[in-house]
Amino acid sequence: MARRVTYLICLLVVTCCLSLTLPCSAQAPSLAYRCTVSAPSPNVINAWRKVIIKHIDFDGPIHLSKSDVAQIIKEANQKKLLNANDPDWIEQFIVNNLRDAWLTRGYFKVNATSQARSLGGNSGEERFLVSAHVEEGLQYHLKNMRILGDSAIPEAELRAAVSLQDEEICNEGLIHRGIDELTKLYDSKGYMDFTVGADTQLDDDLRPGISLVLNLDLQKQYRIGNVDIAGLDPKLEARLRAIVRPGEIYLPYAVADFFEQNKSKLPSGLNPWKAMHVHFNGKDGIIDLVFEFRICP
Repeated sequence: MARRVTYLICLLVVTCCLSLTLPCSAQAPSLAYRCTVSAPSPNVINAWRKVIIKHIDFDGPIHLSKSDVAQIIKEANQKKLLNANDPDWIEQFIVNNLRDAWLTRGYFKVNATSQARSLGGNSGEERFLVSAHVEEGLQYHLKNMRILGDSAIPEAELRAAVSLQDEEICNEGLIHRGIDELTKLYDSKGYMDFTVGADTQLDDDLRPGISLVLNLDLQKQYRIGNVDIAGLDPKLEARLRAIVRPGEIYLPYAVADFFEQNKSKLPSGLNPWKAMHVHFNGKDGIIDLVFEFRICP
């Protein structure tokens, strides 16, 4: 009996070792891959409580409308807390939103602080009284904007991507959104390593203004090299190959559109982005693509 148990244990060890060396096509899916997120225990779920803020008391006059303050409260009330004594939650839920609200209105030197006092609650929610202090500073307008760098796109098109005009209130949110739009624009031209550096100069004269300089760094323009596709219906594969032709500029949004338009036709239960493997050759500006739609048994 002891020999039989020893034999079974050795057989199990050998089998496990072999499974680790087999290729993906012959290997069973690992539980760690299939279950990347474990469900929280019921006790943890029940510990989370909803935030209820009725009002924010400011200790001085502010240039923020009641509807804007109401929106900040609404966003905070959509959050949940695990520990009301954690000081980080007031910074995350209230102070950051207050600061962003003033930044979008041109108050680039705003400083906001806030405190919250618990008014009690129950197992599902907790009510708070919030007081805030805001030093607004000056409100700035955009004096001028320059876009510098070796550009492959006409300046008028670049300016259109940043929807902020001279003499308008300098909305920091629009600046960040404009940088995102510029990044998408250059991504669509194959500049996958494109970056934008933003420099600002504040002028506190009679009409406070900001001079904004956007420095474009295009770097390499990538073109498609080798393309390998496995596990797709021939007609669907032909459609995919039509948008990832070797020698053409790599357009990630075209691939995203393909995944979205054909998601019902792709292998069930497979995340297409996990089936796609991109290999960058930065030296030559080449991207090799591998699409592995075969599901391991």
